[in-house]
Amino acid sequence: MTPSPATSPVRWFAAVPARRLSIVRAATFGYAALWLIVRFRYLMDVADLPARRFEPVGVLELLERPPSPRVIVAVWLVTLAASIAAVAGRSLRWSAPTGAIGMFLLATFTSSFGQVFHTEHLLTLHLLVLAAGALIEPPAPSDGETSGWPLNLMMSIVVVTYVLAGVAKLRWSGSDWVRGDVLQNWIAVDNLRKILFDDIHSPIGGWMSGIDWVWMPIAVLTLIVELGAPVALAPGRIRTAWLVAAWGFHVGVFVLMAISFPYQLTGVAFASFLRTEVVVDRIRPVIPRYRPVRFRLGGRTP
Repeated sequence: MTPSPATSPVRWFAAVPARRLSIVRAATFGYAALWLIVRFRYLMDVADLPARRFEPVGVLELLERPPSPRVIVAVWLVTLAASIAAVAGRSLRWSAPTGAIGMFLLATFTSSFGQVFHTEHLLTLHLLVLAAGALIEPPAPSDGETSGWPLNLMMSIVVVTYVLAGVAKLRWSGSDWVRGDVLQNWIAVDNLRKILFDDIHSPIGGWMSGIDWVWMPIAVLTLIVELGAPVALAPGRIRTAWLVAAWGFHVGVFVLMAISFPYQLTGVAFASFLRTEVVVDRIRPVIPRYRPVRFRLGGRTP
């Protein structure tokens, strides 16, 4: 049984405003719904690939052949409908798990044709956490409180992913990474490959790859952001500083390599770290309100 949010002695289960969790859930499932719409054509292109290119990963390793396009469309429709319902807070005990599992399957499917994409991994994990929260935690009124473990788990997953990325860099290249040579060559080769294949590349990254002295500071800052991610678990200015640095890191990746991590760049990936109810209350007054225009015969109603 989950400890009562108001009486739990464990900080992991400390109470948070229920509205905060609902905003994070709406933002995350809303992003997933948008991803499903934007990437539909890509999903269909992948579904039309020859079966011989199917190299299943994860749960899809149980399959000998790829799912048919009709199956993918069916999963897409159910996942989109469930995600939209989760955004609206409707029937969360089924909509959140259905949307999360559907997104998990679709993301696994797109990574089962020879290239594993990392851009959806964090999103999928966050959706699964929110789905578990919807199943375990009883619904709370919007002005009430609920257990904060889903948000804490989402934050911890973010931290672990960045730390693992930093550790991987050191295991792969050791001290060479700190000197900046590996990063410089990596960006130069990546942009050259994209140019040769007529793909989107970064002219800025290609130009900067010829400037030697800039790469050591960039490489060191990258490790500081990734290995220093645990500081984001502490509330206050140090968390804010890391969130800004992490977002800036992804801006840098986009500028230098034309590689986009939209979940992070939109800020939705970091929503669990924020007092989202405060953020929403602050921006709401500056958002123009829609006022319907009424007309009558002979002119416009004042």
